Amino acid sequence: MNIFKRVEESVQQSGVVASLFNFFQGRATAFAILFSIVGIRLAFMGKLDANFALFVTAIQGLIFAHSCKEDWHEQKMEELRQNGSDKKDGQ
Repeated sequence: MNIFKRVEESVQQSGVVASLFNFFQGRATAFAILFSIVGIRLAFMGKLDANFALFVTAIQGLIFAHSCKEDWHEQKMEELRQNGSDKKDGQ
């Protein structure tokens, strides 16, 4: 299946905005990518200042921290599930 058919099916199932956010793996990531693209454009135009660069860096850092938190939570939940099933098997 080619990419265009998958995009078309996604738009039909969940709408344009939801399929866009799903493509970028979430709203925060989509906005971080948007800010990065705007920053690159501003840099090429010679209008990028330090405030925007710091803002984009902070957003990317928060997304990274959020991803780490989610990964940690998933690992803890998997560990709890495994411990729970081990206890049930032993009883």
